[in-house]
Amino acid sequence: MSTTHYSPSTSAADTERYIRGKEDERGVAITCDVPGGPGAFSARARALTQNMKRDVEALHYRQSFSDEEFDPKNPEDVQRVNDLGYMLAKKMHPRSDCLVVTHTDGRGGKAHNHVLVINHDNETEKALSDYRTFHDRKAGNQRGVQSANDELMREHGLSVVKQLERAPQDWELRREDFAEGSLDREMGDRMSAALADPRSVDKAGLESVIAEQNQQHHDGERVPRMRLHTTVSKKGKNAGRETWTLYIEDDRDETKRAERLKRTSALSADFTPEGARAFFDYHQQLKEQDHERSARQAEAAERAERIAAAAQQSRDDGDLELDPRRRRGTEREDRPTDRAAEEARGVREGHGRGDEQAHRPGVDLAAVRQHVTADRERREQADRDRADAQRVRAESRREAAERRLAEFDRRGAEESRGYGLGD
Repeated sequence: MSTTHYSPSTSAADTERYIRGKEDERGVAITCDVPGGPGAFSARARALTQNMKRDVEALHYRQSFSDEEFDPKNPEDVQRVNDLGYMLAKKMHPRSDCLVVTHTDGRGGKAHNHVLVINHDNETEKALSDYRTFHDRKAGNQRGVQSANDELMREHGLSVVKQLERAPQDWELRREDFAEGSLDREMGDRMSAALADPRSVDKAGLESVIAEQNQQHHDGERVPRMRLHTTVSKKGKNAGRETWTLYIEDDRDETKRAERLKRTSALSADFTPEGARAFFDYHQQLKEQDHERSARQAEAAERAERIAAAAQQSRDDGDLELDPRRRRGTEREDRPTDRAAEEARGVREGHGRGDEQAHRPGVDLAAVRQHVTADRERREQADRDRADAQRVRAESRREAAERRLAEFDRRGAEESRGYGLGD
């Protein structure tokens, strides 16, 4: 089951930076029609729309999936989610360049796509007019993005939402509503990044991450200081209800005051105490799983050491009974051979064990510890190898897709002079 959302982007560069991440770290799977690294797609979008004097540079869709159908921790599932995003883009706009970035860092860690399509038909050289709404439109017989998405899900044997309703207005859906470079958008971006931080397991952790953000610099300048303020209603129907407000330094004369304030609910439902709880619970669950895993490993290692220590003690006790000569060292060398042999026979006859048992080797504690350590290292390396193999497979698929798309782009450039603009 998947839901969609649409919003126009007046700055493809800003939207691409957001969905890719400042260091190109957010996308767990990426497919792009435009050859080149980060920025190549938005550069082409800018060149095409600027020449045509269009305000909207790209159409921005978000496609969200249920974790019941796709496991966000499974690289193969994540790659399939990315493929479905690309197929949705081509189903709606087959003659336009698109960029599909798959995330798993949202609320609950569920996989979702950001699909960015350049507002330009490479064949007609006109702006895109279809699939710019959520619902179907009777006027002009225009179809909405959710209808196209539902068709795609049926084609691939996936479930479809029963009611065509808008998804909750989280920050990724509302971001385009705020002007590029505005303090409102900066507050939303930073709050979103803070909530996605694994250390945000409660409000105190969230405030700590925000405080750490205040020490960062952008383009050589310190970012505006931001803080989270809490108020609790004392009367009325909302008595006892907690409300959050963000304050941020304002040196841009946007409010004529030292700080600009914004209720978090006015930015996104994710930023309210109720919305943030989903992020807190998710991070706390991951933290507990990590602690439980570490505790199990430590307990297993401690148990192995106890067993080895007990075995060593048993060996030491047995040595005292079995073979006194091993304790006496060189003393036995000074004794007559016959006497030493008689003593040895007497001990063996007295303890009731055979010769083979008398000289049975004991357990080497150091060797056991070394074995436990080596076994743990082998398991950890196997996990890393599996992860690397899965990553290589995913990268190989993406590279193959990019090569096919590059060839398609080259052939298209030969057929249409205008197609190569911005490359």
